[in-house]
Amino acid sequence: MAIVRLRCPRCHKGKVFRGLFAMYETCPVCGLRYQREYGYFYGAMYASYAFGLVSTAYWLPLLLLGVTPWLVIGLPTAQLILQIPISFRYSRIIWLHLDHRFDPAPLRGPGAAGQG
Repeated sequence: MAIVRLRCPRCHKGKVFRGLFAMYETCPVCGLRYQREYGYFYGAMYASYAFGLVSTAYWLPLLLLGVTPWLVIGLPTAQLILQIPISFRYSRIIWLHLDHRFDPAPLRGPGAAGQG
């Protein structure tokens, strides 16, 4: 549920986004640092790409029904433009949660147990 609610992967309470595209640097609740290095969210592009493929693939059968190719190109393009904020946010949340699941130690924020 933390992914659906766009919450921190460690405490599941703190918000990750403070605006439509703006992220907090650290979790307001537990202090988890969200972006641990430059380019950290490049991996989130894989999730975003998957969202784009899955959400627009159902338009392709229209070609078999004889619909004009311009419509088959235009409708998915408009859809992708409208879903950019959703895709951006959820791809980053999924990346954060996957990374924290498999490698939680490097994501510890300042003041966390074990930090020196």
